[in-house]
Amino acid sequence: MNRTLAVAWKEVLHLVRDRRSLVAALGLPVILLLLYGAVVDFDLKHLPFVAVDHDRTAASRRLLQSCAAIESFRLVGLLDHPNEVDAVFARRQATIALVIPPGFQRAMQKQGTARLQILVDGADPTTGSIALTYALGAVNRVATELVEREARAAGLPARLLAPPLEVRTRVLYNPNLKSRLSLVPGLIGVILMMLSALLTSGVVVRERERGSFELLASSPIAASELIVGKLLPYLVLAGFDVVLVVALGWAVFGVVPQGNLLLLFAIALVYVAAALALGLLFSCLARTQQTAMLLAFVVTVVPTMLLSGFAFPIRNMPWPLQAVARIVPATHFIVIARAIILKGVGLGLIWRQVVALGAITGVLVLLAVRRFRKTL
Repeated sequence: MNRTLAVAWKEVLHLVRDRRSLVAALGLPVILLLLYGAVVDFDLKHLPFVAVDHDRTAASRRLLQSCAAIESFRLVGLLDHPNEVDAVFARRQATIALVIPPGFQRAMQKQGTARLQILVDGADPTTGSIALTYALGAVNRVATELVEREARAAGLPARLLAPPLEVRTRVLYNPNLKSRLSLVPGLIGVILMMLSALLTSGVVVRERERGSFELLASSPIAASELIVGKLLPYLVLAGFDVVLVVALGWAVFGVVPQGNLLLLFAIALVYVAAALALGLLFSCLARTQQTAMLLAFVVTVVPTMLLSGFAFPIRNMPWPLQAVARIVPATHFIVIARAIILKGVGLGLIWRQVVALGAITGVLVLLAVRRFRKTL
């Protein structure tokens, strides 16, 4: 027993001396708990919606004003035609569209059937299904209030004037709200980020552990040539991974890409370059391959899973986390992947995300190159 305690004490001393492991063991649970507590919130607030009001009457205006006054919704625009909804959803400007047909007020006043149509962006089925439930409840509640107001004005019981409200729903891009259709494009972003960063996390530190880094640094090869030579094989390998995961998503899970695959591939290479640069940066900072891989795993997987919108809506997060989410490369790539694969949109509707991704990639590459040159 004494020998066991002696070994345990020796291990405690090693652990105390290894400050990084101790900080990781004590700090990671706190960080993860705070992140999950702040991020995981399925109660949608201020959900952006647009409306197409073909009736343009007092009743239709009251309906829209009442829906906009609810905390769960936020009216962001009025459209002239339902055909415009597709472009609005593609730009992620709204999640719900309310279409009020002509004759809405007349149907309510004459105790006919008041018809409405609710269009939902199904590219994110979790948000879409919750939004649809909220929208149905809100529309029915507001319609009931309008009927009660008409009844009080006529001096009649509300039940005598309550017309049936026929709400037709249509889900775009994912009619059955299957989570698989949304998860596969998101998983492409998660897998590429994690794998690419891990691939290059050992590039520099491996050479240092083998004792060959000094020889490499003293060679006549320029730093830029050395960096390109180190990263090029991994960029090509990651390119094959892009093709592989998209093909598997199509063949195994039935997620058929609706947009331009060459555009997706080109943007994916920019995204992969960001991940490779992160891995190279960790490789320059770490002293061992294990530390570099741990850094690559924690810094890429945790933000990509929690802050990118892959599983949890960014709009539900506190504003400091929303600001952090904007600089996570996966935040922009997952939006792009879902837009191209599920919605079939072109560069004209996603150029903002492409520019943001390119800027983040450029900054990461510059940081990695600068650190690599200092290491030399």
